[in-house]
Amino acid sequence: MGEPGPFLALSNGDAEANNLLVRACGPADARLIDFEAAGFTHAMADAVCLYVPCPAWLSVGDPVASGLADEHRRALARGIPQAEDDRLFGRGPAAVCPSWALIRLQRVPVLDVRAQGDDSRLQLVATLEAATRTAAGCGSLPHLAGWVSRIATVLRSRRPDADQDLSDRTRFPPYRPRGG
Repeated sequence: MGEPGPFLALSNGDAEANNLLVRACGPADARLIDFEAAGFTHAMADAVCLYVPCPAWLSVGDPVASGLADEHRRALARGIPQAEDDRLFGRGPAAVCPSWALIRLQRVPVLDVRAQGDDSRLQLVATLEAATRTAAGCGSLPHLAGWVSRIATVLRSRRPDADQDLSDRTRFPPYRPRGG
């Protein structure tokens, strides 16, 4: 992350769904907004929201199965040809997703005092577990993925409301806004 090499890119610093305006004519006419956190960073930092829940969402879909990950990679490769290299590209999501999850861990003291059943604790577990799946799926940074997975297990054991089966897409459909 600290040395992104060819993946250094200008980012708005907040690649959330609410910061992309899409006109009725389609995504080709989309506009990125909200640049107060803009700066140069690893290009994959903007793709975190494809793989792991961001603050407003409880769960995300599988970007690999849906083809969204490949679509993003093709678009990225138009500006950064090195994105076509599996090894170079795979290290990106494997690093940025756990990195995002670890940043979100700063919220544990705030979440611990919330009422039983508040979705924000479950959303943090979902974020950690999605980051673990992403890193494992990329076949990169297995020790980091294992460490993040162990943190999720600890959080599940600390709070019963955070120990739920998130694979049930009926109860937890992708992109369902979190309740708390």
